[in-house]
Formats: sequence, C-alpha cells, structure tokens
Amino acid sequence: MAAQFALSADGTRIAYDATGRGPALMLLHGMGKTRRDWHKAGYVDRLKDAYTVIAVDMRGTGDSDMPTEVSDYAADKVCADVTAVADACGVERFGVCGYSFGGTVGRQLAASTDRVAALAVIGVPLWGPTVDEVFDRFITDFLAKWQPVADAHTTGSAAGQTKTSPIKGRMAVWVACFQAMRGWPATRAADILCPSLLVCGTKSHTRAADWAQANKEALERTCARVEVVEGLSHLQEFSDVDRVFPVVREFLERPDVEGG
Repeated sequence: MAAQFALSADGTRIAYDATGRGPALMLLHGMGKTRRDWHKAGYVDRLKDAYTVIAVDMRGTGDSDMPTEVSDYAADKVCADVTAVADACGVERFGVCGYSFGGTVGRQLAASTDRVAALAVIGVPLWGPTVDEVFDRFITDFLAKWQPVADAHTTGSAAGQTKTSPIKGRMAVWVACFQAMRGWPATRAADILCPSLLVCGTKSHTRAADWAQANKEALERTCARVEVVEGLSHLQEFSDVDRVFPVVREFLERPDVEGG
C-alpha cells in the first residue's frame, strides 16, 4: 500500500497504489475518505486476482498534495488527476469504480474522455446536475459553519489546531472543493457512452434510489444497469462490502465490459 505519485497537468502530486494484475480498475474514494479505505473495506483484496487495482488519493486527501483554492478543484483538474495516474501506470483505458464524491468524479470523467472502459458508481446518480437543490443547501450550511475554520487555516492562525485535529486541517480543502463543485457541469445520459452501473441503497440520504425510479424509462434506453440494495444507508453503500461488492464484480465481468 506504499504510495506512488503521478504529476497532474497543473503540477499537483497525486498519490496512488497499484495492486494485482489484469485490466486496470481505478478506485475513487468518497469525501472524507482516502485510497486506504478501499483496502480496509476489502475491495482491493477481492479484486486484485483479476484486475490491476489502482487506488487513488484524490487531490486534497491522503498522501496527495493539498491545494486550497476553489479553482484547484475545477472538474477538469480533478479528472486530469485520474488520467495522470493512468499515464503513470502505462494504462490507456481503464475501468472506474467510484463511491459518493468518487462516483461524481467518475461520471465527469466518463463524460469527458473515451479512456473510461466501464463506470461503476456507488451511492450517487449516474447523471444530472452535480449539485442539486438538496446538496446546494448542504453546501450553504457547511460553508456557514466551516468557512471561518478554513480561512484561519489558510492564513496560518490555525496552525496549532491542525496538529491536534487533522479534520479541521482538511476543512480548507472541503470548503474549496464544495464551492468548486457548484460550477461542475451537469452530465447527461448521452454523455456516458461506456457500460455503467449504479449501486444504491434505499436508506441513503443521497436519494440515488429515488433518482433511479424517476429515470427508469431513460435508463432503459441506455447501456446502464441499476442495482438497488434494500436497507443500506449512504455509509453502508460503501462499508457493506458483502452486499455491494458482488454486484460490482458481476458488472465488471460482463462481456461488454471486459471487451471495453
């Protein structure tokens, strides 16, 4: 699990680790998590016999660089981080499995490059606005509470706090990222041309299951597949690996995915 590093287009160092052999599969974590969580949850061990599993620390997390300007988290820069890792690994095409924020990055990536062979999204809709009304209210509340902490960190007045509270030290990153996401483009069904999967729980606050029901007819006209798992909260959509992983693995083993 030792970190390797790729240099993104804007000079940001992106940490990753690669395990196993076979077709390349990028794992993109959720907000507040790191690449190590894919290892801890057991996904990497279950995939490494059939895939080259590349777990990425998104910029601002884990061992990656931690820029704090809103412009640092533009969608094209975050997507460029993933392709930079692919380039560093000598990989042209790759699958993507993303949870929550990582799923949102994954759908942006799949809509912007044909290098994505397959896309598995856990816990967020496959397309639509990046920031809907519910998420926008969350961001507003989050900024009201944490912007002063982020400002103190970036000006250096919170240096003592960050030593005792790593979470507060990350607030500048989250504040910048959430603000940037308000400017990320919406994705459309027609934008995602690779085989795609949505796994979501019925008790998740992201309401991806409701989105799937509302878009049932549109989904039937695409190459997308949806698996709704009864009773899972948003956290459990990642942590309940025994219920989520088999769905992801079955999708990845489909002939149209393997041949991507």
